[in-house]
Amino acid sequence: MPKPPNLIPSKQLNVALPLPEFTQLMLHLNSDLEGRVPHGAYSRFLTDLLREYFSREQVDLGPFISPDIPAGLYIVSGSPETIGALKRILP
Repeated sequence: MPKPPNLIPSKQLNVALPLPEFTQLMLHLNSDLEGRVPHGAYSRFLTDLLREYFSREQVDLGPFISPDIPAGLYIVSGSPETIGALKRILP
């Protein structure tokens, strides 16, 4: 029986990573049971990472710490709810 098509179409991506980062990713995704990186593991990992990246917000804490701190030095990121709560409690 043929595999049904995905509800959300996929697009293939060919990317080159620096060897240290690729090795770290491969070791992270490796399955001891299978003795390799399981089929689809790279795709699932990158999809989860992209969803998290595009759903996060940032706030610069520098102005709340001191007016002398250069912009961009104390950036924190988190979910919109977390950043909203942080902004509500900051002076």
